[in-house]
Amino acid sequence: MDSRKRILIVEDDYAMNDGITFALEKEGYSVHSAYSLKEAEKYLKQKMNLILLDVNLPDGDGRDFLKDVLAGQPVPVLLLTARDSEEDMLEGYGAGCDDYITKPFSMSVLIMKIRAVLKRSEGSSRQMYAADGLIYDFENKTLKKYGTEVSLTALETSLLETFLYNKGIVLTRENLLDKIWDAKERYVEDRTLNVTVRRLRKKIEDNPEKPNHIRTVFGIGYKWEDG
Repeated sequence: MDSRKRILIVEDDYAMNDGITFALEKEGYSVHSAYSLKEAEKYLKQKMNLILLDVNLPDGDGRDFLKDVLAGQPVPVLLLTARDSEEDMLEGYGAGCDDYITKPFSMSVLIMKIRAVLKRSEGSSRQMYAADGLIYDFENKTLKKYGTEVSLTALETSLLETFLYNKGIVLTRENLLDKIWDAKERYVEDRTLNVTVRRLRKKIEDNPEKPNHIRTVFGIGYKWEDG
């Protein structure tokens, strides 16, 4: 699995997009390019660590996209723009960007800003899980799928957190039953575990019959994968 940081560039100037891509790939990032907001939306189901977003795009204003489409998503956004007035910068920050860089810019300055934004976002996302359209907030115990809040029971929440804290680890049925012992000191029955896994899959999986996240390890138990 590719462990590199993934960056999406949304910039309609092909030469600039190519130049940024080349510079970032040299730095070891995995780079994806979009040339319009419509193209950018196709990447939002994938986990991105950072989005470089141009303000002036052929099918809209990047700031509106930031407010209307990216609102609530944990991915940090760095705005690219030729506008350098204080008012323009305030509008960018007001829309929710994490940082702002004006054109023309030095690639070395852009790279330093990217490193700083990624470092800040890593520090602030320790209480969040985000992958493949799912966002789970451990502190508030809320789950969103593709931006829509998903209602979970207390048992489903406990099971989900157990999977997320043990991502990539095979958990036996006995492990799971021990870990989701409820607050009233009652055992969760084996049959209840089956039902809860099935319900959780229906809520988080695109295709519960072929789950990408809660994988069955036959004869042993289950394992959470990022898909």
